[in-house]
Formats: sequence, C-alpha cells, structure tokens
Amino acid sequence: MKILFVNPHLKMGGIANSLYNLLLELHKDNQLSLELVCFNPYFGEKFSDLNNKVKIHSPFFLKCLFINFKEAKENLPWYLLVVYLLVKLVSRGIGTKFSRKISMKFLYGSWNKKTNYDAAISFSNDIPKTKAVMGANDFVQISVKAKQKIAWIHNDLDKLGFTRGYILEHYSNFDKVVSVSKSCKDDFDTFAPEFLEKSYLVHNFIDPKIIIDKGNGLNPYSAEENSIIFVTVARIENNQKRIDRILKVAKELKEKQYSFKWYIIGDGPDLESLKTQATSYNLKDYMVFEGFQQNPYPYIKNADCFVLSSAYEAQGMVLSEAIMLNTPVIVTDFPAAKEFVKENINGKIVGNNTKSILSGVEAFLQNPETLVKLRKQMESQSTSIVKDDSIKEFKSMLTI
Repeated sequence: MKILFVNPHLKMGGIANSLYNLLLELHKDNQLSLELVCFNPYFGEKFSDLNNKVKIHSPFFLKCLFINFKEAKENLPWYLLVVYLLVKLVSRGIGTKFSRKISMKFLYGSWNKKTNYDAAISFSNDIPKTKAVMGANDFVQISVKAKQKIAWIHNDLDKLGFTRGYILEHYSNFDKVVSVSKSCKDDFDTFAPEFLEKSYLVHNFIDPKIIIDKGNGLNPYSAEENSIIFVTVARIENNQKRIDRILKVAKELKEKQYSFKWYIIGDGPDLESLKTQATSYNLKDYMVFEGFQQNPYPYIKNADCFVLSSAYEAQGMVLSEAIMLNTPVIVTDFPAAKEFVKENINGKIVGNNTKSILSGVEAFLQNPETLVKLRKQMESQSTSIVKDDSIKEFKSMLTI
C-alpha cells in the first residue's frame, strides 16, 4: 500500500512529534510504501533522520511560500534565492493564503499524475478561529489524486473554532476524518452526524520503549537538593499552553514559602516575555527556563511531578509520555484528560484555571509522600497497550 502524508513542516510541537513517531513505526512494515509532502523541508534536528527512511517531496513554489528568509538564504542557491524573493514579493501583494491556493490549483493541480496513492493523508488541520490555514487539507483536496483522502484533526473542535457549517463545507469531500482522542471524535460526530460512517479514532502513536530509553539519560536535577521538582514540557505560548498560569502559581507558592523548583522545557513565541515576567516576580531561585531540549525525557522522568497547564488539548502527547515514564501528573480539566489520567492512580485532574492548578500543586507540596505512592503505583503498570492500540487503530482505519 502506497501512502502519502502531507504536513506543512516538521519543526516542533505535538503534531510534528506525532507524525514523526508514526512514520518511524510504519516504516518497519514492508507492506507499506511511505512518502511525505512537507512544504518546509528543513526539519528540526530531532526529525532529520526521516530523510533516510521516507521519500520527501517539497514542491518548489509552495516551499517558497512556507519557508522564511533565513531558511532560504541558508539552503537555496543564489539563483533560486532570487526566485524565492520574487515569489514572496508577489504573495505579499495578493496575499499568502491566496498565493498558496492558486499554486496548488494551477502549478500543482496534477502533482502526482505519475504516481498512484492508495491513501493521501492531510496530517494538519486548519484553525478557523484564527484563520490559520496549514495548507495540508487544501493540497490533498486540490493537488493529489488518491483512492482515499483522509483528514486528521488534532485538537478541541470548539477551541479551534469548528462549527457544523465549517465541517460540512471543508470535510464533505474527505473519505475519512480521523480524531486523535475520543472526546474530539465525539464532538465531531455531534457536529456532523451524517459523517459518522467516515469518522475514526486513531490515538497519537508513542513507542514506550523509545521514550523509556531516552528517559534513562543523565539526571538534569542532580545538583538540586531538598526541593520538590515540577516540570512542564510544552510549546511556550500563552493562548493554548497557558504557561503564564505557571508563573502566577509559582509566585503564590514562593510567597507561602514553599521549597520547590519548576523547570520549563520548550521554545515558542512567548518565551522571552515569560522570562521577563518571572524576573519581575523574583522567581529566579524557583523557576528555570531550559529552552528547547533535543531530549526532554530525563527532565520528565526525574521530576517529582509533571504539570500540564493547557487551556485545551485533544490528546496532549507529552502527558502520555510523562505517564509512561512513571512521573505523577497534574493536568487541567480538558475533555480528553480523563482518557489518560486516573485520579489517585497516576495523578490528578484540576480545574482549568490558575487557582485550581495552585491548589493541586500545593496539595502535593504539603504531602510529598503522595507523589512517591503514585510513582510506585505507576511503575507496576504496563504501557505496551498504547503502542499496540494506536497502530491497530491506524491500520484498521485504512482497512489494511
């Protein structure tokens, strides 16, 4: 079976990690031939080995519309750099979204006329609430010929701005629509019950063996003494991930004279402003911003507690990874949280607000033995079902 995946980039974030993990696992199946269209082909270092495992395509004019000047200057010969600048100039005049769409229709309208795909998968959904167009849905619909066209949805539909009208307009021509959590699928089915027969659940693939192996690196907290260590690994932005809540919680805990350290792992648009805010709160002895880490798993494994402060998620891959590493979790109450977090078994679900996060963290600080008890319970549980079920779901969806 020949499968084409389409995604705008592989830089950072849960969608990029999910696609990377899935492609690596499917690559082991000799019955599958995998290809990837990536509009920005300049992968983050973590994902660079995909070039040796999957055939990568990046249609040139679309690449020009998705990469930035720094990437163009570093990777394109001078004569293509000139073309890149001209494409950017034109797109600035007529609009980037319009430029992408006419490129797909008129330059790449029969992109794969010499290749027959059994399935073409758009792995990134658009975000109507912010009018963000990832391009994957459009490319699969406009430019690709395949026996079946499949769209992935990775987040809370309400927070993305999905409505019944939007779904009927944008998903009617897809043969299948995949949600990554049960709550996400339930919402989709409620919005568009007429699409029930083509609605599928495929959880994000995570290989426990890889996560556990990577978690066995050096303990990054070896110099810390007598402090409960909290960790948050996320894209550093305040719209969805709500890292700003963590700073407010840390400020309250400091004022109550608790002993703790809170490590923030990741990069993103709000990193510098959050650092400035932490300084204004006098949190330098309590909060550590480590930036992007190629291997964040020793940070998760060796922390006393992992905290996910998001306003919304579909699945939250890093939450599953923390549970695989037997680190107790505190997670805000978004619909999919209950699929993964079991109260007093592997952590706790708190209200989706700063005050509730504070209460949850404070409860663990007051009774740190609870964290030890939770970790011991988690160590007795198997994680293999995560791997087996997600790949089984994927192949069943494709009717392999």
